[in-house]
Amino acid sequence: MITLIGGSFLFLACGYDDDGIQRPESVEGEVSVIITTSDEISLLRELPGRLPLVAPSQANLVITIDDTQTLQTIDGFGGALTGSTAVLLNGNNDAIDMLFGENGIRLSYTRLTVGASDFNGSEAFTYNDIPSGEDLSLDQFSIDRDKADDNPVIPMAMSILNVNSDMKFLASPWTAPAWMKTNNSLNGGSLQTQYFNVYSDYLMRYLNAYKDEGIDIHTITVQNEPLNALDTSPTMFMSATDQADFIGDHFGPKLAASDLTTKIIAYDHNFTVNEDPDYPVTILSDPEASQYTNAIGYHAYGGQPEDIERVTNQFPNAEIYFTEQSGIIGTDGTNFGGEINWFMRNVFMGSLRRGAKTVLLWNLALNENNGPEIGECRVCRGVLKITSGGTIIKNVEYYMLGHFAKYVDPGATVISTENFPGTLENVAFKNPNGSYVLVVQNPSSSTQEISVVLGSESFGYIVPRGALITFKWN
Repeated sequence: MITLIGGSFLFLACGYDDDGIQRPESVEGEVSVIITTSDEISLLRELPGRLPLVAPSQANLVITIDDTQTLQTIDGFGGALTGSTAVLLNGNNDAIDMLFGENGIRLSYTRLTVGASDFNGSEAFTYNDIPSGEDLSLDQFSIDRDKADDNPVIPMAMSILNVNSDMKFLASPWTAPAWMKTNNSLNGGSLQTQYFNVYSDYLMRYLNAYKDEGIDIHTITVQNEPLNALDTSPTMFMSATDQADFIGDHFGPKLAASDLTTKIIAYDHNFTVNEDPDYPVTILSDPEASQYTNAIGYHAYGGQPEDIERVTNQFPNAEIYFTEQSGIIGTDGTNFGGEINWFMRNVFMGSLRRGAKTVLLWNLALNENNGPEIGECRVCRGVLKITSGGTIIKNVEYYMLGHFAKYVDPGATVISTENFPGTLENVAFKNPNGSYVLVVQNPSSSTQEISVVLGSESFGYIVPRGALITFKWN
């Protein structure tokens, strides 16, 4: 192993584990090393000993951290508490602790679905389903469905708050009630313009009803994947101009006039959708809508993270949220190491280096059949797999989230580093307590010898190929 003295590497203060991983032997050092390897031998493992901080030196790759260049503030990392996930987590204290507890990965941001999504154990629903006609005063509105045994979202959200009282929640609707839509169905169709105002009231009812339950919604999107209207699961088309009108003339003013502090996130779809690649720009360019939101939500099922720059180049003060991505089973590149490579490039590093304040994955837990579900994604993988026999399996998404959520606290700021795409992806943070975190991933086919420099101090490490590593120090 290596330590850095003067201007060269000396093979001192370190050794190698049997699996060939560089192991710091100094307990006097300051830099903790947490590693996940692509061969799954090490999984979010904190190595014994710590790396020393010494005078700056050189290596094949030098990562210079400039903590005078502070970028966005992190709101948190997490995933979605869908109806399917709620059923699997309900009463499962071991799984809850793995996800949210101090001994787990300390997730700090949870996405909720406003009504049913494609991952529910029973039929689709909203909070205002009526057999016929319309209910303009929303007399039939009720969130009781979110307390049912087959959809215990509210009890589970409260259980999460009992573990982490600072948990933040994002809410996203998949569809408006059928009677408000062009096709009178929860699947597909679009929101009729004459119901924009009452649908705004519907979302306000939701926010206030959840607040009455003790669950404050930190952020809300007005439509999940608005250009993805399927006739097989709860969905709803909403054009960019309609969303701008809905936010600017209806929902935005109502929310601003309330005593709620919930923030509106626009778009909530893929990096780029061919049907309308400038959808986020349309929202932020609208003089009314832009009074009520400067935030854009992204998924990574299409496009590239560079597409974010399409927005931030025109609106440098726009706030970016990464709000959904599922692991996928059974396609090329979905082995453990391949998933890490893809997620670091396209989700974690790709969005965090372009302003993302959150990184949220999709279902926090699914069963051995990748469900229960009422939609089309039968190959979507949860962060945890919880079998019908009660076995809990940590999927690759668990370890990826853990490398960030367990060590990067809400309120941390992203700080400037050089990046080496395809060779060594990385992103650095400064926590509110002053500690530093650097997450690196080596997607290349060879080891990478690195030197990390911050001011007058440095440390070195040899990053195995495919490895994902978190370094943390004060």
